[in-house]
Amino acid sequence: MASDLSGIVESSFPTGALVPKAETGVLNFLQKYPEYDGRDVTIAIFDSGVDPRATGLETLCDGKTLKVIERFDCSGCGDVDMSKKVTPDEKGNIKGLSGRTLKLSPELIGLNTDQDGAVRVGIKSFHDLVPSKIRDNIVAQAKLKSWDKPHKTATANASRKIVEFEAQNPGEASKLLWDKKIVKENLDFELEMLNSYEKLYNDIKTSYDCVLFPTEKGWLTIIDTTEQGQLEEALRIGEFTNTHETKNVNDFLSISVNVHDDGNVLEVVGMCSPHGTHVASIASGNHSSRDIDGVAPNAKIVSITIGDGRLGSMETGSALVRGIMKVMELCREGRRIDVINMSYGEHSNWSNSGRVGELMNEMVNKYGVVWVASAGNHGPALSTVGTPPDISQPSLIGVGAYVSPQMMEAEYAMREKLPGNVYTWTSRDPCIDGGQGVTVCAPGGAITSVPQFTMSKSQLMNGTSMAAPHVAGAVALLISGLKQQNIEYSPYSIKRAISVTATKLGYVDPYAQGHGLLNVEKAFEHLVEHRQSKDNMLRFSVRVGPNHEKGIHLREGVQRKFADFNVNIEPVFFNDKEADPKDKFNFNVRLSLIPSQSWVQCGSFLDLSYGTRSIVVRIDPTSLQPGVHSAVVKAYDTECVQKGPLFEIPVTVVQPHVLENVENTPVYEPASNRADKSVEFQPNTIQRDFILVPDKATWAVLRMRITDPNRGNDIGKFFLHTNQLLPHKSCRKLETMKIIGVNSEFEATTTFPVKANKILELCIAKYWSNHGQSHLKYSLEFHGVAAHNPNAYVMHAGRGIHQLEIGALVAEEIQPLLQLKTAAIILRPSEAKISPLSATRDVIPEGRQIYQNLLVYNLNVSKAAEVALYAPIFNDLLYESEFESQMWMLFDVNKSLVATGDAHSHTFFTKLEKGEYTVRLQIRHEKRELLEKIAEANLIAAYKLPNMLSLDFYDSYNQCIISGRKFTTAKIREANKMLYIAPIAQERLTKANLPAQCAWLGGNLVFPKDEAGRRIAVHQFTYVLNPAEKKSTSNGASNGASSNSATPAAAAAVAANGAKPKSLATSQAVTNPANSASGDGVSVQNDVPANAGATPSSPQKGKTSADDYAESLRDFQCTHIAKCELEKAEKIYQEVVAAHPKHLQAHLQLIQNIESSELKSQLPLTFAATIQKKCTEGDDASVDKQRDELQKQRAALERIVKLADLVIGQTDEDALLSFYGLKNDTRPDASKIKTNMDKQRNNLIEALSKKGIAVAKLSVLDDNVKDSVSKLNDVYTEIIKFVDANDSKAIQFSIWHAYAHSHYGRMYKYVSKLIEDKRTRENFEELAAINNALGFEHTKIVIDRMTVSNFPSTFRLF
Repeated sequence: MASDLSGIVESSFPTGALVPKAETGVLNFLQKYPEYDGRDVTIAIFDSGVDPRATGLETLCDGKTLKVIERFDCSGCGDVDMSKKVTPDEKGNIKGLSGRTLKLSPELIGLNTDQDGAVRVGIKSFHDLVPSKIRDNIVAQAKLKSWDKPHKTATANASRKIVEFEAQNPGEASKLLWDKKIVKENLDFELEMLNSYEKLYNDIKTSYDCVLFPTEKGWLTIIDTTEQGQLEEALRIGEFTNTHETKNVNDFLSISVNVHDDGNVLEVVGMCSPHGTHVASIASGNHSSRDIDGVAPNAKIVSITIGDGRLGSMETGSALVRGIMKVMELCREGRRIDVINMSYGEHSNWSNSGRVGELMNEMVNKYGVVWVASAGNHGPALSTVGTPPDISQPSLIGVGAYVSPQMMEAEYAMREKLPGNVYTWTSRDPCIDGGQGVTVCAPGGAITSVPQFTMSKSQLMNGTSMAAPHVAGAVALLISGLKQQNIEYSPYSIKRAISVTATKLGYVDPYAQGHGLLNVEKAFEHLVEHRQSKDNMLRFSVRVGPNHEKGIHLREGVQRKFADFNVNIEPVFFNDKEADPKDKFNFNVRLSLIPSQSWVQCGSFLDLSYGTRSIVVRIDPTSLQPGVHSAVVKAYDTECVQKGPLFEIPVTVVQPHVLENVENTPVYEPASNRADKSVEFQPNTIQRDFILVPDKATWAVLRMRITDPNRGNDIGKFFLHTNQLLPHKSCRKLETMKIIGVNSEFEATTTFPVKANKILELCIAKYWSNHGQSHLKYSLEFHGVAAHNPNAYVMHAGRGIHQLEIGALVAEEIQPLLQLKTAAIILRPSEAKISPLSATRDVIPEGRQIYQNLLVYNLNVSKAAEVALYAPIFNDLLYESEFESQMWMLFDVNKSLVATGDAHSHTFFTKLEKGEYTVRLQIRHEKRELLEKIAEANLIAAYKLPNMLSLDFYDSYNQCIISGRKFTTAKIREANKMLYIAPIAQERLTKANLPAQCAWLGGNLVFPKDEAGRRIAVHQFTYVLNPAEKKSTSNGASNGASSNSATPAAAAAVAANGAKPKSLATSQAVTNPANSASGDGVSVQNDVPANAGATPSSPQKGKTSADDYAESLRDFQCTHIAKCELEKAEKIYQEVVAAHPKHLQAHLQLIQNIESSELKSQLPLTFAATIQKKCTEGDDASVDKQRDELQKQRAALERIVKLADLVIGQTDEDALLSFYGLKNDTRPDASKIKTNMDKQRNNLIEALSKKGIAVAKLSVLDDNVKDSVSKLNDVYTEIIKFVDANDSKAIQFSIWHAYAHSHYGRMYKYVSKLIEDKRTRENFEELAAINNALGFEHTKIVIDRMTVSNFPSTFRLF
């Protein structure tokens, strides 16, 4: 029986607060003006991509018209190179870039309207089209669906076979006979193979063939999601602009497509995070329940993806500029974008210039688009507004995040509603240049729609990212109403209206709310009331001082005197260059200038015509108490004061506390009127203290404790944010952000770095959702130890002893530690090519073509390492950069993408395997001449050292020279302490295995003995190495390594010892490229002349000149046997054999020639499949041709067997075995004998391998592989007398031997070793064939995917 809970359980949920609208007057506005719901307005969402299938984003309010009208990925992440055209054969087959045969059905062929019947082909990895978490879900589901069951079964069967074998063959495996041993190895390797694939599975990337061709209805894209080439069953999708199609690739990922450059580029649009869909839902979601609608439910959406999946989801300059150009293009086509929402951003080092910011200003000032940007989530310290909105002009609307009591209840399930307030973390004004970044605040949280791939209908997200679309939606409401009333407006009139009418929240931090909480109703009334105002289409440019700053900001030391600032004020019409000259001539406004504080003074009136006027604003901070003080100069039109200020000059002054007595440990304690010296904190109370950091201080210790009695373990949640602003550096360069739990039982201690003589903001806030009152007692004490001599933290090895003059703030114990952790090499571009980008996609209207400078660098990684790449002149710059792009992509030797980086890549390390890599860096700009200036830009590759190098300290110069008594610890008092560091010994550098041409080592230097200080007071240290003695021949793959093969350590040893190392003598045949092209990959071991160090004209002792000449001629002829055409090689061979019948090298060289000219290098299963195909396919004519080819192949193989037998027959195997059985050879010429015996052994092994491979291939041709097993066993047993089966000289034959025994586990092991040495497509295809032969279809699919992903035909597009 159900109990009656009426009156106990609340039956109505506060759904209206899930997507809050009442707080800003949106609900009242829509009730008053239901037709002004965003209709006829389009919002562009600059974000991570919008899902048109998400709930509420399918249609407008009529239930029919599509809401998301365009969808572009401007990052380039989804771009596919479709420039290759192919024509289907008579069966409709084409070759895809994956290597698969793709079949076009007659229906598809009939749709193709290409005049030649051709189609375009490309390939796309879908790895980075979805967030990493969704990728994990996709992989996990696929693993569960198609992998786990067959793999567990296969693993169990393999384990069972091993158990059965061990039961039948008891005893130690090492004592088994060789034939039993290889059976055991095969079983073990089969299990090892299955286990290795299990570990690899999660890292497998899936790439799909893409086919594109024109139809009568536009471009049609086919994506082969079958991975079988059956295009009839593959995914078909048209251009989103024409069809508005969005289709699922799998259960998680949905895509749309666009086509550019006449079909040369296919743009596959995914989503790099759920963020953009959530943002769009807040701005314009349209639901069946009005409560959970977005702000402007009838506004249309254009999705502009600026987050790049290759970088996680970070935005790039290229994406931003392409997005801006796309909006400009749509506006010029008459498909107007009214509002841009951008809930993205970074922090800039400066904001008064920058390519991206300039284009943002152009978007607003020329095209009239209202641009709304999130202020950032980087508070509560001041000057933490991000970029945007902090750009060179205050043209954007910046939004802070507010949380209302209703939101606390509905979204956060808080047990008690608190007064509405801004979130603790919302970014604060002023901008570093004094401008106002936060225009208004708005609700910064919502539970609303997210993409389908999340498998969730809605999700809670909070941040200024959620506040900005609320304002963007509100602006859409205003524009919708203005359009319907035919009222002219501009971005300036709208920004002024929402600023003037915002509700100022007196109890809320003024630096977080801008002008206050958005009020839509009042903003609309203001716009209607002042519709005829002459300044509606006008902005006022306010520039302070020579750096054109947006405001006045004094935050340098103690302000002890007044300061005058020149402020330039200039009226600028919307689209100034096309504005009517009469309007400019007739413009005049008479302004009343009103400072809000008495310590700000300026003239009272200003008569302003269309031109620049300069006024002087005096700031007199001498009477200001320590803390932050703000003011504003407001300019009112004297003819219409009630309209509100036309512009404002914001002023911020920081007056710091100065710690007078610094002889003892300097300690700051806040003023308090309580006996326990505590400060009262309510939820979201913010306490800001500004302290001038004492000279020589390098770190500070904050101590906090709750003083409330009887609180026990009740923890107060406090947000600590410390910040120091450094010249031309962002607010993030020297800050600490941490949430700290504080109670009354224990003192909470936090240590953080500081910079001497700069103002520190110590900001402590009780977290907004932390209930209850707390009394917090805190103090801040300063410590410091640092080296004060110039360039103390840069040591040049070439200058010898490095000196450090160490001083301390107060008496401090030091225990210096210097650890070098990275090694940097400088890569110089091997190629720099300037070219115009897309003529349709990368052109700013009208006709401003964007160019790229594509810089190419070569990187050789000699052993596996973790490497970070960055371009120093571009690094750490994005919005403030002069250039649009600095993206680089790192490719392996097979053109497979390994890593991608952009503005902040210097801290991201990528694990690289041994090999050669290519780095491609793209720099973009519309001015070609600027791109020419950076054509020689260096790239830095920073390697993590496997073992850190620690350097010793000495307190005596002489002790440092002789490596005598080391310094360990001491207490520094008033006088400075001198310490010395000696250059690193060459032996240590050699053992460190530094990369070739290493330029410097980087690491950290710490001085304090105090553990907390050691963690925090860290100084970056650079150790500049001596340059390599020899110049490089080229950057090439050796990064500028010297032209010989000497290592950096050898070069350093040369410098140390003053002697040049002797280079190894290398015969011409060894270095000949032809040798590496031998049919089955076994290199030829050439004779090493006994007089390798002598000149050819110097006869050896005991030899006549004629003998010496004959041998030299013989060796020269032998080197050319492998190079020449076969007919010519035969003649040379006959001459050599006739003159030197016992010279075995000639036989091996001819084998090599036959292999390279007559035989294609193929591994067993691939070879067998090729032979079978030749024997079964084709018409009579082709069968005859293939029969002739097979006969020719047979003759070549038989000739190889005969030649190999000559070498084997003339080699004294017993003598070799006897020699290698010797434990010690005491003969005087033992070294010479060993050289000769090694040569004979290697020649024998090679001859055996060549013979064995030829015999195996002949058995495949004769279809009697099993009959040849005994012959192959004989060869195998001979080889393993001298080397292991997986030795590089024998491994090719070992693969064939394993194949003959159907030992696919052994085949896997040997082929895997080949892949370790060199990754080739042929080796991966053989692996797939091995798994197919074992019946492991599930692992074959995985290897096929690896093959497709690892061996693209071209470099990936930017």
